[in-house]
Amino acid sequence: MAGMKKRALMLAPHPDDESLTGLLALRLQDECGYEVWVTPFSLGSLRARRGERKGELRAACERLGFRLKFLAADGGGRVTGEGLAGWLGELRPEILFVPHAKDGHATHRAAHRAGVAALDAAGGRQAVVETEYWHPLERPNLMVAAGRGHLARLREALACHRGELARHDYSASLAAWMRDNTRRGAERIGGAGAAAPKFRHSTLYRARWREGGRWGAMFREGRVIGSRQDLNDWAGLILQSG
Repeated sequence: MAGMKKRALMLAPHPDDESLTGLLALRLQDECGYEVWVTPFSLGSLRARRGERKGELRAACERLGFRLKFLAADGGGRVTGEGLAGWLGELRPEILFVPHAKDGHATHRAAHRAGVAALDAAGGRQAVVETEYWHPLERPNLMVAAGRGHLARLREALACHRGELARHDYSASLAAWMRDNTRRGAERIGGAGAAAPKFRHSTLYRARWREGGRWGAMFREGRVIGSRQDLNDWAGLILQSG
């Protein structure tokens, strides 16, 4: 994959989701040479905080090495479908990250719908990686290991979201959440009775194809991405099949 310009776009429901669920994007950037872009779907429900949250998101993306693109918002503070479709057409990412359709927060679910609608409007075949946070994915098929360095960087980026952490310091529980992901992923992805992987922390995702308004399977069985080679093999599948 050397010499190819590869892009991934994270449609983050709010500023901070790029850090909470950004492990796979971070590893794609660091290990596979991806250019990772973040576009916030919303800057939150509190109008008075939106300016601050922009600044916090800029700082977090700088820590992670991600690029950032703000789009025009509607009266409710969410990006417009037209603007998102135009941005997707301009960027043409190999991978789009969106929350899954049943994530337990209304804005996360709206971000899913908006991302999928923009893909369908653009046409073509697109690799989509669905994220989970407020509610677990029913059928995850990708478990991505986090080393100590990954976890530390994600927590450093989360620390930039000072206003949100003042309400609840969820950066302190990130390691525990990722450790529980590994517990769940061992059997949800590895299969019933599967041995626990050697790594402790991970994030779970669902990777699928979107084409012609329909979802398609990317692979038959779940995948565990531990090593750099595992990641390059999966990323190579995206480039070859997209």
